[in-house]
Formats: sequence, C-alpha cells, structure tokens
Amino acid sequence: FSGLILVLLVLFSLLGLRNATFVALAIPLSMLISFIILSALNITLNFIVLFSLILALGMLVDNAIVIIENIYKFLEDGHDLISSAKLGAKEVAWPITTSTLTTLMAFGPLMFWPGVVGDFMKYLPLTLIVTLASSLFVALVINPVFASKFMKLEQKVSKPKSFIGKLFSPINKMTHYFTDTMLPKTLIKYEKLLVNSLKSRLKILGGAVLSLILIMVLFGALGLGLEFFPDTDPERVFINVESPTGTNLDMSNKIAKHLEAKLGSFLEVDVKEYVSNVGSSNNPFDGGTGGTPNKSTITVQYIDYDDRSQPSSKTTEEIRRAILNVAGAEIEVKKEDNGPPVGAPVNIEIIGDDFELLGSLAERVKAKIVDTPGLVDLKDDYDVGRPEVKVIIDREKAALYAMNTSIIANSIRTAINGFEASKYRINEEEYDITVRLKEDQRESIDALRTMRINYNNNEGKTLSVPLITIADVKYDKGPGSINRKNLKRVVTITGNVDSEYNANEVLANVQQNLAGFQFPPDYSLEYTGQNEEQEKAAAFLMNAFGIAFLGIFLILVIQFNSLSQPVMIMAAVTISLIGVFIGLIVFQMPFGIIMTGIGVISLAGVVVNNNIVLIDYINILRKRGLETNEAVIQAGVRRFRPVTLTAITTILGLIPLTFGFGFDIYSFTIQGGGVDAQFWKSMGVAVIFGLLFGTILTLIIVPVMYSTLSDAPEYVKSLFRKIFKKEKVEPAVEN
Repeated sequence: FSGLILVLLVLFSLLGLRNATFVALAIPLSMLISFIILSALNITLNFIVLFSLILALGMLVDNAIVIIENIYKFLEDGHDLISSAKLGAKEVAWPITTSTLTTLMAFGPLMFWPGVVGDFMKYLPLTLIVTLASSLFVALVINPVFASKFMKLEQKVSKPKSFIGKLFSPINKMTHYFTDTMLPKTLIKYEKLLVNSLKSRLKILGGAVLSLILIMVLFGALGLGLEFFPDTDPERVFINVESPTGTNLDMSNKIAKHLEAKLGSFLEVDVKEYVSNVGSSNNPFDGGTGGTPNKSTITVQYIDYDDRSQPSSKTTEEIRRAILNVAGAEIEVKKEDNGPPVGAPVNIEIIGDDFELLGSLAERVKAKIVDTPGLVDLKDDYDVGRPEVKVIIDREKAALYAMNTSIIANSIRTAINGFEASKYRINEEEYDITVRLKEDQRESIDALRTMRINYNNNEGKTLSVPLITIADVKYDKGPGSINRKNLKRVVTITGNVDSEYNANEVLANVQQNLAGFQFPPDYSLEYTGQNEEQEKAAAFLMNAFGIAFLGIFLILVIQFNSLSQPVMIMAAVTISLIGVFIGLIVFQMPFGIIMTGIGVISLAGVVVNNNIVLIDYINILRKRGLETNEAVIQAGVRRFRPVTLTAITTILGLIPLTFGFGFDIYSFTIQGGGVDAQFWKSMGVAVIFGLLFGTILTLIIVPVMYSTLSDAPEYVKSLFRKIFKKEKVEPAVEN
C-alpha cells in the first residue's frame, strides 16, 4: 500500500491528473489479470509472491508511462485524439514490447532453478513474468483506447469553478509547477550537460569504466564479503539439548529445567515465552515428536520486533553465553530459518569405513577448528551409543556341546525378556503369564554368566551348560546410530556462526585451519550443508545470468538490426553495477549470492528497457535526416521524462519494504522495521542504487557511447587514409 501511494504521488505530480489516471489504470488491471493467471496456476499469495508483486509494482507502470507520454506528445504537436493514440502507440509499440521481452528473458532462466533453493525462489520469476506480461497487454491495448477517448491537453486554470476542479486544484497546481517550471529548467540544464559530455566523449566513457573498476576494488578492500541468504533477526530460536545415548526422560527433564531457570532473566526483557519439549528433537530425522528421551528442544519466542530493546540476534548470543557450560549435555542454539533449509553454515562430513576411526578423526578435526573466531555450537553426530552387555559366543566350544547360536540366543532372550508361558483369566479379563529371571538376576552380569543353558542334544538327552563355558560375557558400547552416504559411513561435524561474523569468512578460516590435516587412506573430508547449496546456487545464477545475457542480446540484435547498439546496451548494464556496489558499501552489506544476484538481474531488465526506448528514438530521428549528435540530444530531451519516471516509480515502489517502513491503513500509523525488510534489503538496495546510477548512465553515458560508436567507422577510415596515403612527388621544373 505504501509503495502504491508513493508511485501514484509521483505519477500525479509529474504527469498531471488525467494522464496519471491513465497510467495508474495499469496497476489494478495488470494485477487483476495476474491474479487470474496465478490462481489458474494454483499459486497462493505466499511470502515470495507478495514481494514479487511489490517489486513489479513500480515496473508495471513503465510501459504505460511510455505509451501515454508519447500519445500526449503527439497531441501537443497538433494531432487529433484518434491520430495521437494511433501514432503514439505505434511509434513505441515495438520498443516497449522488446523491452518487456528482455525483462522476461532476464527472469526466465530463474524458473528452472533446481534444488531446495529453487523450490523456495521459483515463485519470484514466475510472478514477475506473469505481471509484466499483463502490463504489456494493458499498455498496448487498453491504455491507447482510454487515451483516445478522454485525453486532453493540460491547461492551467487559475480559479476552478466546479467542485471537482476545486478538489483537485492542489494537484493541478503541483503538476503545472513541475511541468511548466521545474521540467523546462531541468531539460535546459540536462541539454547543456549532454552537449558538454559529447565534447569529452572519451573522458566520460573512460571515467565510467575506471569508476566500475575502482568501486569493485574498494568493495573487496572493505572486506564486506559474500553471504548466501540474508542474516536476519530471528523471531524465535530453538535450543536443542542432547545428552548421551541412554539418558532417561527424568534426567533430560532435569537438564531442561536447569536451562529454563537460566532463561528466566530474559523473560523480563526481550523474550515473550519459552516452551520445553522434553524427549523430542527439533531434527526431522529423529522420527518426529517422540522416541528420543535423551534429546529435548526449548523454543524461545521473542517479543514483537518494534518492542525489543535490542536486536534479537544480540539476545540470541547472550542466551548462548548464559547456557553454554551446562554439564551432561551438548547444547545448540539454532535460529529459525528464514530461507529454505540448507544446512549449517559449517558442515563437515568425514567419510570412511571404520566407525570408531571416524569418531576419533571427528574429535581431532573439532580440536583443530574449535578456536576459529565466530564459530559456535560446534558438535558432531558420532554416537558412541549406550552401555550394553555383549555375549560373544565361542562357536568351537558350542559345537563340542552340540549347541548352535540359535539355542543360546533364545535362552538369553527368554531369561531377560521372558516368554509367554500361559494366560490367567479373571472373569472376562485375560492376562499373560510371562516367565523370566528375577530383576536382581537380570541386572547382574555375574548372574548372566552363570546362567545355565538347557537344551536337548542330538541323542535326545536334556543337558545344562553354564553360559560362561561357551561364551564371553562383558560390558561394551555399541553405536547409537550409523549414518551412510553413498554406501560409505559418515560422521558430520556442524557449527553455527556468531551473528557478528560473516558465515563465509568463518568457513574460509575453518578450511584454512584444516588445509594441512592428514587423513588415513580411503578417508576423506567434504564441506556440505550451506556451503554446498551456496556453490550450487552461485553456479546456477552465473549460468542463468549468462543465458539471460545472450537471450537479451539476441532480442536486441533483432530489434535494432545492429551489433553495435546491443553492445552499447549490454555495456550500460555492466557499468550500472557501480550503483549496486555503492549501495552495498553505504549500508555495509555483503554481496548476497541469492538476493543481490536476483537484484542485479532485475536491475538489468529495467536498465535495458530505458535504453531501448532511448536508442530506438535516436534511430527514428536519424532516419528523419538529423545529424548524429543532434539526434542524440533531441532524443535525450524527448525521452528524459519517461526514462526518469520509470526509474523513480520502480525505486519508490521498493523503498518501503527495503528500508522497513509503511503506512498501516487499519490503524493509520507508520510502521517501521521488520524481519521482512532485513530479508529483502539486499535485493532492494541493489535495484534502488543500481537504478539511481543506471538512469544517469542512460541519459548521459549511453548517448555519448552512441555518438562515439557512430563516428568510429569514419574515424577508423580517416586513420587508415593517413597511414596508407602515398605522397605524390611533383617533378622538378628547370628554369
């Protein structure tokens, strides 16, 4: 709602009430068509779809702005309404169709995103493609029809007479101030700037390239690094408690109560409540809610975002320090996942055959990395198991007594677990009669050793042999669980990252510490979890960007029937990254593999759109006989308003969510902050700052680049003529 209001304010201020209404119609009509299509595809209004609609909000009026603004220009030139609508729509129909296709091409490859991250993010490109395609239909079909019936030249009325005229008088005054005063002055200054830039073409282009290199070097020097998904303040955290295998429910309950006592002090500050679930695990692989008496989960729910005295990530670190040294259990403080479940930031898999050796290797690896700055909650899943009594049968001795393992095993099972000897009936109730050793004998290993095995030998005689005669009975430990990956046994070491540290930097330090670690033959180490998913996502996004780049280039070649002009536009997209890095530096944010990457792709679509509209009009003016620089200047002035408007509407549509504020229409209050803003900020900053610079790029550097490339063939020809020109030697004349 807040983004919509900001977009409409700009439209009404800069286009006038009537024209802005035509453009604003694109919003509800495009959304209506989009909802029909999304509903047909069984897509709900989930978290990603809602943000995609916000991202599309500022972009879906771009086509309508260009159409309406161009129709109005023809009306100003003296054409009638029908002719203005036809000529205005016809002149820009192919450019806006091509520009929309390039945007769809930018997002198209993202629909084929594989894996769990793809399942999470695929709704964004799909929603944007549907919404922008709908806006193109509205701009080409519906907007010209409305304009041909209701468009009028804006006239300044000093004293409106009608009630409606008086009601909208302030908006009309604002519109005329912008269109009659501000815009002409701005266009005069812009024209002078463009003329001066055309006189220093090589300096302008060289400065742009140098700026891109310097800003990337500066970003690297500041060490802001990379991130996979944004690190946001959690709404809740899970305290996973794991005691040694065999720990009973009573002991787990005592440990949970001890932790609850430590959490009590946080209830008065930022914690709303906490709920303990004893005998269950937050891990979905542990079989749901029961069956793990040695494990417990305490869910800590924070108070509302606006009421917190400090960020919940900071409170999480304080909770971690408070409960760190609790005897008898391993404790992990895990934040709620905002993105898809991709595993721990540090996830190391040690692969081999000998389970005990894997356990010792895991201990050595943990000792090697435990002091890595920023690494917390370090643990492994090597489970030595609960104490058990092992009966190891001596098969040779058993054979001497004509016994087999089945006889021995059944006798031991009967002694410990018992067998059903008969049933006891009281009235209609029936009870099993189970025969087994007494409790004191079942719990004594000496009693088990002296237990006699009764059996019939081959001759039919009943014999009785002490168990210790044919077997070795001893205490031991068996593995509580064995994990395999590709038929190989694996022990996994996991660790979380302190909120003040960058996860990728911590992982890099861990990898550096383990660089010289020696493993036995046939044993290896792999970095999986978040790191594995991050590498997959980065590889896919690079491929998607490459495919989108080539697809957009192909569309531009078809549109302009030229190679140089598509090269100009793609160069403009690359140089617009200056704005992206400036935004990240200003807000001290890392480059997000997912969010910033998608932001760059979104930015490319908008920058390409503006450049297509500008360059297409330059080509039209050159066909009319204008000289290159004159066509460049006139096209820049003519397309100044639609180019700046499309950029401003896209930026304003994103500002509320990016910076976390909005107007609540139910309570009529301004809401600030929120986890959603933290999650989407990286993408929003990339698009907003990229467009701020990309608009300057479109209005200054692209015309300069066009002029330079247009003169390049003639310059090369003249250069070759100078090099290869042969001087004619005149014969000497004798006097």
